[in-house]
Amino acid sequence: MTFMGANLGKRLWQRTMISLACREGLRTRIEGSDRLTALAERFVAGPDVEAAQRKAEAFAEAGIHTSIYYLGEYVDTEARVEDNVQHIIAAIEHFSHTGLDWFISVDPTQIGYSINEDLGWANAQRIGAALADLPAGRYMMLDMEDASYVQPTITLYERLVEAQVPTAITLQTYLLRTEDDLKRLAAQGATIRLVKGAFVANRRIAHTRKRDIDDAYLRLCLLALSPPMKESGLRPIFATHDDRILNILMPVASATGWQPGDYEIEMLLGVREPLQRQLAAQHTMRVYMPFGAAWWPYSIRRVGEKPAMAGFVLRAMLSKR
Repeated sequence: MTFMGANLGKRLWQRTMISLACREGLRTRIEGSDRLTALAERFVAGPDVEAAQRKAEAFAEAGIHTSIYYLGEYVDTEARVEDNVQHIIAAIEHFSHTGLDWFISVDPTQIGYSINEDLGWANAQRIGAALADLPAGRYMMLDMEDASYVQPTITLYERLVEAQVPTAITLQTYLLRTEDDLKRLAAQGATIRLVKGAFVANRRIAHTRKRDIDDAYLRLCLLALSPPMKESGLRPIFATHDDRILNILMPVASATGWQPGDYEIEMLLGVREPLQRQLAAQHTMRVYMPFGAAWWPYSIRRVGEKPAMAGFVLRAMLSKR
């Protein structure tokens, strides 16, 4: 298969997975099926905030911190957006009494940006109010979605910072624009989570070959560890499961004067957990921990991002009855 054909196939696969995630009838049947809960049990902390707390406490015993995320994706009505926002605020209030090290991740679309920016901004302010007066390190991490939401998400981040809401942002290194975004936001002393980027985009705006995507991630992570970035007050979060890249980054961090608490490593719940525990012994390690009853869209999106996971997912779906 040619490169162009492979990229087209990946786009089709991802769109198919997102289409499955958005089918309400299918989602309702799957989320109500005991046979398919093995998928959720690996990638999702549980159906409610109490289950998320128990999972977070178990990780804390291993020295691993958490990034909590309420599952509420692909919302297209104000009622569902409002339900998301109420659950997010309730999670903040719940975790604020636990003594755990956490922050909360938020997709702009889940709080209203899929409908209009005014609704999203109003809800972001509500979440910000719930974070007010909490200890340092309790903040809203803006997740980054597909390319059409990049600039609105950066604009939202800057508005929240201007409003003195504790906020961090995710940047996708596969996008050609990200080096400029990283330099500009780092100069403001931002906390930035660096991810490769899982969405499919065309070559006009993004790296599309795996090797180029990996190279861009490593290059921008090394840029984030440079002395000028450290002096700016940047706090980088390296979100990757690629130990080959981490084995390059960590010695560089040490050599350039970064202490383990100056940066973080983040991985998804259910992915490479032995490596997570190994890294936690020497670095600040965090797990992205989704929770909530609507686990199907998140889980199937993991498959859309990583077609190679399809075999695992099928086995997980069939392994319990």
